[in-house]
Parts: sequence; C-alpha cells; structure tokens
Amino acid sequence: MVQPLSGQAIYVVLLRELKRYWRAKARIIASVAQSFFFLVIFGLGLGSFIGGFGGMNYLSYLGPGIIGMGLLFGSVFSGVSVIFDRQFGFMKEMLVAPVSRTSIILGKILGGAVTASIQGIILMTVAGLMGAFTPTPALAAGVLAAVGVMLLITAGFVGLGVTIGSALSDFHAFQLIATFVMWPLFMLSGVFFPIDMAPAPLQVAMLCDPMFYGVELLRWCLLGAGTPLLGPFGWLIALGVLAGFTAVMVGIGTYLFSRVQV
Repeated sequence: MVQPLSGQAIYVVLLRELKRYWRAKARIIASVAQSFFFLVIFGLGLGSFIGGFGGMNYLSYLGPGIIGMGLLFGSVFSGVSVIFDRQFGFMKEMLVAPVSRTSIILGKILGGAVTASIQGIILMTVAGLMGAFTPTPALAAGVLAAVGVMLLITAGFVGLGVTIGSALSDFHAFQLIATFVMWPLFMLSGVFFPIDMAPAPLQVAMLCDPMFYGVELLRWCLLGAGTPLLGPFGWLIALGVLAGFTAVMVGIGTYLFSRVQV
C-alpha cells in the first residue's frame, strides 16, 4: 500500500535540518567567508584590470555568480546527511515511522534548500554592501524574486546531492564525487566571463550546465539583464530549464532514496 504524503513529517524533517544548520556556526562562517574572498579577490582585485562587461563593472557581473557558487556548494553537500543518518542509525529511526519515504526525503530536500538559500541571502547582502548592486526601486522587487530563484536552484541541487548520497555509503567517496561534479558546474556557469566571449565548444558546454541558467536568472533579478545570447526573453528560457532540472533531480533523488537499504 502506498502511503500518502505527510505534511507533519515533511515539517519535522525540515525543522531538524534547520536546527542542524543553525547549530553548525563554523559551517556558516566558513561557507560565507569562502564566497566573500572570491568577491574581494576577483571582484575588486581582478576587476580593477578587467574593467567590466556589458556596461557594468566586474564586481556587479561577478556578484550573482558568487551567490550561485554559495548556493551550489551548500545545496549539493547537504546530501551528505543521507550518509550520516545511515551510518549513525538515525535513518532507521525515521524509516520505522508510519510515514512514506517520500515525505522524509521531501523534508530533507526542503530543509537543504532553505538552509542553502539562507547562505545565498547572506552573500547577496554582503555583495550589496560592497557595491555590487545599484540601489533602485526595481532592485527591491528583484531581491524578492532572487530569493524565489535561490529556492528553485537549491532544491534542484539538493536533489542532486541526495541522489549521490543515496547511491553511496561512504562519506569520503561522496566528497570526491560531489567535488568532481560541482567544480565543472561552477566553472561553466558563466561566473567569471560571459558566454558570448567564450569559444563555440565552451558555449555548448555552458548551455548544457543547469547552473548557468540559475546564474542567469540571478543576474536578471539583481542586475536587470542577462546574456544577449538567450535573447530578450532569456530569463524565461532560464526559468524553464531550471524548473525542469529541479523537477528531474527531485524525482530521481526521491526514487533512489526510496530504495536505500539501512
């Protein structure tokens, strides 16, 4: 018999993930500090030599990409909790509860998405204080839209992390595989240079990177412009691709978690 979704179970697992994140102060500080160094070293240091792209300074161009980096790394690595829970026995305690595994994993995905988005909001605030975004009335609406985009990005990549975590039982293997997957996604997302300036083979690779569309959406929200390569409705294309990626990864992560043996 297929058990129905339980809103209470989803909420409890979500709350547990939030409490774990809040208690890990070192994790919060280290993740934000890493992205801050990227903003300072590349945005201010390298930016003084590069100048800018498309009428904006390099710090402004880089800001949404570095926010995307924080979202990517924070969300994928949240999938390691599946391995931790399995190794320390907490997974068995959850699975004996009279709720569906789908409810449990959706709570985990939502929890990972919210915690990674909190990290992204902190980075967005830091970048704004550094002068990456011009204060305008439109920016206020853009910030709210950016928060929604962050949740969409993180839900998809938490699904990716859960997929990796459900397929593995070793923490060190998870680190290696997750890092191997994340760095190409990050480097091909258009963080450091526009896709229009890249050679054709690299453009194809970037267009196949779901993180590229997430960064594009953040640029539309916070800067009001994206790459000319996708046209004036590039934000709509990016939104469609990102939503599709998120749906697929959440579906795959949920399926693999339902088959986990503990």
